[in-house]
Amino acid sequence: MRVLLTLLKIVAISAPLTWLWIEWGRDAYGDLFFNLAMPIYGLLGLTDVVPEGARDRFINYLPFLILMLITPDMSWRRRLSGIAIGFGVIFCVHLIFVYVASSATITGGRRMTTHGFMRIVPANALSDSIPLLLWVLFAKDFVWQSVGKVFATPTDASKSD
Repeated sequence: MRVLLTLLKIVAISAPLTWLWIEWGRDAYGDLFFNLAMPIYGLLGLTDVVPEGARDRFINYLPFLILMLITPDMSWRRRLSGIAIGFGVIFCVHLIFVYVASSATITGGRRMTTHGFMRIVPANALSDSIPLLLWVLFAKDFVWQSVGKVFATPTDASKSD
């Protein structure tokens, strides 16, 4: 029953957030990212970065937010500060990802070279894994407790009951 309630909670939170992201958030964040990122790239002397085509990768805010919202026994202070810090880190990862994606194609952005492909795959992996890595960092107590339960021996389990 507890597992079913957890699954219902995940669906109740993730379905509307995903809908909001697809209908409104993706375009709004794309515009916000462009307006914030271009001056940052300019300050770094990266004037040839073109943040196109990476917008679909930006959805990784959602799994992080959902994990932070559904994690049990986390204080609201830790939850909210974790979300704020995590969003900042995710934005920085997006900056790196867009730079790598932009530099992975040959001039004109038409084709990706083998070297470019070898650069973009690790960038994709980092971008896709960062929500889980950040969640593990902020929900470490819950994660360690859960891992302990999974790997507990039968004698350990009987001691805790």
